[in-house]
Amino acid sequence: MSDKLSLAEFESFLDETCDTLRGNRDAAEFKEYVIAILFLKRLNDRFNLEREVRRNKLIAKGLSPSQIEEDLERREVYRLFVPEIARWEKLKLKKEDLNSYLMKVFAETDEKNRGCLGALNDIDFNKTSANGENFITNSDLVELIKKFDKMKLTDEDLDF
Repeated sequence: MSDKLSLAEFESFLDETCDTLRGNRDAAEFKEYVIAILFLKRLNDRFNLEREVRRNKLIAKGLSPSQIEEDLERREVYRLFVPEIARWEKLKLKKEDLNSYLMKVFAETDEKNRGCLGALNDIDFNKTSANGENFITNSDLVELIKKFDKMKLTDEDLDF
């Protein structure tokens, strides 16, 4: 029996998450937010794995803790770099003004990775409806982050 997440389980999780959070809103209006948070979680999980492997190599080389920490913050040693503002451990503690915070997270992540985010960088977490309400509320974002926090999204954790 595999502990890895299957494609069917993942699809079910996404469907359930979207249905729970979007309420009576159209799925098309809501999916970009779910995809953005999914991408951010996957990026963080892969970055953390790379970072831990790198940390172990630097320890084996006998570098001091300060040298190790300095090296671990070098953008060029990662395939995709997660700036401190975008790190999952920091993001999941944020409970206020997540809409604006996520706009900064994606802008800085895109900047640090030479424009790799494409359309994800254009997602407007502050977008409002005709009646002036946010398409996605702060509490929706807190819940979405909580749901994704339960998942591990490294290659080793996925069965697809």
